[in-house]
Amino acid sequence: MPITRPTFGKYLVGMVASLLIFLAGGWLILAPFALGYQPYGADWVSQTTTAFATGIPVAVVALVAFDFFCAALLGALRAAGVLAARPEVQAPAALQQPPGLALVPATAHSDLDRTLSTLAAALVADLSARREAQSDQTDGQSIEQSVTRREA
Repeated sequence: MPITRPTFGKYLVGMVASLLIFLAGGWLILAPFALGYQPYGADWVSQTTTAFATGIPVAVVALVAFDFFCAALLGALRAAGVLAARPEVQAPAALQQPPGLALVPATAHSDLDRTLSTLAAALVADLSARREAQSDQTDGQSIEQSVTRREA
């Protein structure tokens, strides 16, 4: 079985892009005050309101995207074996399974494949039988109709 090296570049690029977008949202929020088109102590002009109302959602979406990329990177690192898997949380004693009952072990992937292929073959056979029955029924109806037309 060939060993594949995991690539983490897509996660890092996404995180960097998210941070740049966050900075753009922050600039939208601060630009009216930094560039001076919002007078000090006056009511907000429409440009300030628009920049502020646009900058906050941009920054929030960028932070959410950054969180998603971080979570995906951590999951990929755990899957690659770079980070240790999370410890499993023990269920409270009231919710634990009694010792006499054992869980059924997970089936192998090949068992699942065999089961699905058997199910697919049964479905194909059933559909074929239904189509044959429908074609026989329509053929029988057309023969009966032609016989009744000849008798008339």
